[in-house]
Amino acid sequence: MTTLLMTHWITMHSLFSLNWDEWASIDAVLTAIILIIRWALNKAHEQLFDPIYHAINQFKASVDKLNNRLGNSENRLEKGDKLFIRHDEELKDHERRITNLEERK
Repeated sequence: MTTLLMTHWITMHSLFSLNWDEWASIDAVLTAIILIIRWALNKAHEQLFDPIYHAINQFKASVDKLNNRLGNSENRLEKGDKLFIRHDEELKDHERRITNLEERK
């Protein structure tokens, strides 16, 4: 009897003792469930993760802007240091020249 059941699990009109119209109904229900789950996941992705992605992008833009400002500040500081050194050298030169003039008197 088990061999009889095993050999007839698929026939022209049924599969696992369910008719093809029953399988079509099961397929339709499963497809509807999958589509609803997919739609819900897409909505959740839009509503939950898009604001996070937006905030991350804004943070990244702020960090990039801060890095640019820091680089500009470092460049200005280097230029200022060079200018300060040049002014210091000019001051020393003026002091030396003044000292030389005072010694001539």
